[in-house]
Amino acid sequence: MSNLILCQGEYSKTPYYLSGDCRNIYCIEELCYYLYHNAYLLDDDFVTYELADWISESLNLKELGREINKICRKNDALAKLVTILSERVGFYSTDEWNALIREIGQNGGLSTSERRKLRADGFLKAGKFGLAMDEYDQMIRDNDAGDDRFRAKVYHNLGVCQAKLFMFQRAAESFEMAYKIFANTESYVSMLCAMKMYMSSSDYLSYLSSHKETYEDSLEVEQRFSTVKDGFGSGPVSRYIAEIGKNKSQGTDYYDGIETLTEEVKEEYRNQVFRGRTGGY
Repeated sequence: MSNLILCQGEYSKTPYYLSGDCRNIYCIEELCYYLYHNAYLLDDDFVTYELADWISESLNLKELGREINKICRKNDALAKLVTILSERVGFYSTDEWNALIREIGQNGGLSTSERRKLRADGFLKAGKFGLAMDEYDQMIRDNDAGDDRFRAKVYHNLGVCQAKLFMFQRAAESFEMAYKIFANTESYVSMLCAMKMYMSSSDYLSYLSSHKETYEDSLEVEQRFSTVKDGFGSGPVSRYIAEIGKNKSQGTDYYDGIETLTEEVKEEYRNQVFRGRTGGY
């Protein structure tokens, strides 16, 4: 039974809202888990009097709350919070907590824009495209995107989010902006891919013919589309459609299968689009 972890404090009826991630936590162990996986995105501003009060009152961990209250608005508050939790709560091993503290120290030299991009990139990798798009958009609006190369990466990743959400024309515009700011072949090829998705065949070919320099890149686009098509043909969704297609002549089974698949795809899209702060589209 060595894997059991003795929980501390109470399970709060009133959650603590983590505005940066649009999520609630209900106990001290959830706070430990969140910090362990997200501390590299955070800074000392995470340690607030509101957090200390919530731990003290809602979790009934009054001594711990008082300790955290003392480090609010202090230098290295985030590292001090992690140290306190490692000593008072545990949850992770000493080696794991120490590694986290070292990581916080290493990220202390990052600029605000670099931290924000790390956060947005994390959302993108997790498939939370709406949240990632919000972060990249805000960086651009706040003119908080660093030098040209860094700004180009922000625009490029914004284009990836938009493409993932089928906003292909907007994605093409973002990729184009990324390429204009800092010429990068991947941004240009991505722009052509997005254009191919939203333009008619004649308009796309017309664009290529009027931009002779795109020839090599357009070959790469065709190769990527071919690869994706082949991959889809051998993928689970395609196999499922083929399987239920065998029952098309037998009545409702086929249509029930298509309806189920459609609802799953729609639900996945809703989860990707949901932004939390703005409530989606």
